[in-house]
Amino acid sequence: MSEHRHVVFLPGFLCDERLFAPQREALLKEGIASSVGNLTTAASIERLASHVLRAAPDQFALAGLSMGGIVAFEILRQAPERVTHLALLNTTPRADRSGPMRAKQLRRVLDGEFEGVLREELKPQYLAEQNRTPELLDLLLAMGRSLGSEVFRQQTVALMGREGSEDTLASISCPTLVLAGALDSVCPPRLHEEMAAAIPDARLEVLPRCGHISTLEQPHAVARHLLNFLSHQEATDQVASKEY
Repeated sequence: MSEHRHVVFLPGFLCDERLFAPQREALLKEGIASSVGNLTTAASIERLASHVLRAAPDQFALAGLSMGGIVAFEILRQAPERVTHLALLNTTPRADRSGPMRAKQLRRVLDGEFEGVLREELKPQYLAEQNRTPELLDLLLAMGRSLGSEVFRQQTVALMGREGSEDTLASISCPTLVLAGALDSVCPPRLHEEMAAAIPDARLEVLPRCGHISTLEQPHAVARHLLNFLSHQEATDQVASKEY
């Protein structure tokens, strides 16, 4: 592994750095540094991407889950030359199709029902039914509570106003891993199959027994796929760069 390799992780809606703790630990053991982009600084995907870019190294691998993947698409639009590798986890290239639902949730939150929205409408659906353990549900709730209702508002507005990225998939030129949960009801596997087919030479992985939060539902499998992706691609690049 190259000593300069750095992975920027981008969390999903109302999630923080705890979303990627298992993967960051696994990468660190292999000498790969990482950081988690801050998606709490603005109410638009474009501005969030700009803020992440300002804080990121000059060159970096990028891994985004759900909303993080949506921001990753925008980062590629703004600065494709800075992204060496791309991992798209449990995400979608489509513009928002949940406007009425998001508006209803936002009204509830503004009326002081933030906790109820977290418990009833958001966190349970993120996990495959078999993975809805007290520990994982409590962790998802803790991340949401720590970010709070204002971040809920900002991120909801950002997601509702986002552009679709379908037209940009074919222009992605960096090595790309597309990873889905077989039981993801938020961003189903078929969306990832379409993305992988549209992105040149993308690698598709579908994890069994996994819902929308793959990094916590199948932490070791996700870490293994990320490490294999990065190490295999680096070896491929080294072979390609040799002169014969």
